[in-house]
Amino acid sequence: MAYSLFPVSNEDYATNKYCVKRWGSGRNLVTVDHGAWALLDDRELRLLRSMKVGKDPSLFNLLKERGIIITEDSVGRVAEDYAKRFHFLDYGPTLHIVVPTFRCNQKCIYCHSRSQPPDAKGYDMDEKTAKQVVDFIMSTPAETMVIEFQGGDCSMNFGIVKYIFGYATEQAELKDKDLKFSVVTNLTNMNDEMLGFLKESKIMGLSTSLDGPKHVHDANRKYISGAGTYDDVAYWIRKIKSEFKYAFNLNAMTTVTRHSLPYAKEIVDDFVDLGFTGVWLRFLNNLGFAQSAWQEISYTPDEFLKFWREGLSRVLEVNKEKMFQENFSKILLMKMLSRKDPMFVDVQSPCGAAIGQLLYDNKGDIFTCDEAKVLGDTFRLGNVKDSTFADVINHPTTVSMLNVSSKLSSVCDACAFSPYCGLCPVDTYMSQGSIIPKLAQSFRCKVFNGMIDTLFQELLFSESSRKTFLSWLGKPL
Repeated sequence: MAYSLFPVSNEDYATNKYCVKRWGSGRNLVTVDHGAWALLDDRELRLLRSMKVGKDPSLFNLLKERGIIITEDSVGRVAEDYAKRFHFLDYGPTLHIVVPTFRCNQKCIYCHSRSQPPDAKGYDMDEKTAKQVVDFIMSTPAETMVIEFQGGDCSMNFGIVKYIFGYATEQAELKDKDLKFSVVTNLTNMNDEMLGFLKESKIMGLSTSLDGPKHVHDANRKYISGAGTYDDVAYWIRKIKSEFKYAFNLNAMTTVTRHSLPYAKEIVDDFVDLGFTGVWLRFLNNLGFAQSAWQEISYTPDEFLKFWREGLSRVLEVNKEKMFQENFSKILLMKMLSRKDPMFVDVQSPCGAAIGQLLYDNKGDIFTCDEAKVLGDTFRLGNVKDSTFADVINHPTTVSMLNVSSKLSSVCDACAFSPYCGLCPVDTYMSQGSIIPKLAQSFRCKVFNGMIDTLFQELLFSESSRKTFLSWLGKPL
C-alpha cells in the first residue's frame, strides 16, 4: 500500500489512500476505499507512486475522475463519492428478519437455524409477541423497510405470518413507512391457501433452497423421516412459476457442501431447467447443525473456489443463449461498477449487523443478524418487550461489531479488494473464537479474495465476460 494526503509543491494534487493488486507485468489494479479503481501499466503506476502524474495529462485526468488523486476542484466530488458509497450508514436497519417458529418439517444436514421437529413445543411466536415485534420495527428510523419471514420454516406457524402482514401493514400506513414483505420457506409445507394469501398480499419475493440436481439436493436436504425433498421442492417451483409468475419473484439459493463439489455444471443446469434466471452458489457457514457434520460436509477455500469458478464458467456459457446470472457475483460486480453500495449486508463495511438488519426470534429477543440467532446471548441485543431502538443501536456488542467490521484496524486496510467485501464478526467468532479476525486463517477472506480476483480479471481481460457482466447490471456495453 502507498498513499499520501499531502500536496507536493511541483504537483497541484494529493493522492487519495490507494492499494494495488498486481497481476504481472503491465497489469496493476489500483483501488480506493469509495470503490473506484483504475488499471495501470507499470509506467503509469511508477508515476502515481512517485507523485509525478502531472507528466501524463491523460493519466492525470483519469485518476482525478476516479478520485485516486484529489485536486482542489475535485475534493468536493470525491467527498460525495464517499458519502454515496457509505449511504447505508444514514438509514438505520432496513431489513427486519422475523422468526415465527423454529419448527420445521425438514432436518437439513447443514441447517444454520438448529430447527426443531414439527411437534416440538415452545418454539412458536405468539400474537402478543408478534405485535410487540412489529411495534419495535416501526420505532426504528428507516422510512423504507422489509420484513422477512424465516424459520425453522415460517409456514409451520403461518397464522402469525398472516397476523404480522395485517398489523404491520396497518402500522406502516399510520407511520408513513414504505413497507415490503419477503418470505423464506423450504416450500415442502406449502399449500394453495398459503400461496393464495401471499399472492393477494403482494409480497416482494419468495425465497427457497435448492441444492439440486436430485441426488445432490437429497443428500443435503431431507425430511425428518430421512427421505429426500427434491421432488416436492421441484413440484412447487414449477407450480409457482407457471401459476404465480406475475404475482411475486421466486428465488432459490444453493448451499454448497462437499457432496456438491463435483457437480457445479449440473447444479447450474438444474436451475436453468427449472426456469430460474440465476443461481446463487453459497459456501457453508459453520453454524447450527453444520457444526456436528463439519468434517463430512466442509471443504477448503481452494476446493470451493474451484467449484465456484466451474459454476461461473457454466453460467457464462448459458449467457450465450439467454441471460442467466450468478447472483452473488452480480452483487460483487455492483460494488465494483457502481458508486453506490448495493446494501447487501453480508459484504458491507461496516457490516450490516444492527445498522442494516435486525432479527427477532420467537420470544421477541433481538439479535444483530440472521447468523447470530442460534448463539444464545453472545449477539443478543435485547428484547422487544423492554428494549428501545436506542438501547439496541448503542449496545456494546453493536459498537464492537461495527468497530471490527470497519476493517480500519486490520490488514484489510492494505488490501486492494477491501472496498468490495466485508467482514462477518459472527462468522469470525464461530471459526476463530473471537470477533477480532485472524485473516490469514479466515476461510471467508480467502474465498472472497479469490472470487473478487476472478471477477476483476474476467471483467478486465475477457471481452465476452465483460459484455455479459455489464448486461447483468443493465449498463451500456
